[in-house]
Amino acid sequence: MSTVTEGQCGLCKHFGENDSSPKLVQIRTTHEAPADLTVSCGHPQNEPLNLKVTPLSGCGGYEAAA
Repeated sequence: MSTVTEGQCGLCKHFGENDSSPKLVQIRTTHEAPADLTVSCGHPQNEPLNLKVTPLSGCGGYEAAA
């Protein structure tokens, strides 16, 4: 498990935005995630690319998850 910090995809509202997996909620709650987990990015600029990211990834479109 790896620690996910503010600004990384695992804590972004777009991380797995179209996936309601309890695992995503757990990542946002514990700030811990498997580094090899990949999910789609729902950011409007990335969504058409079908971009897959890890919880430790990051980009300029970061928005904190609620």
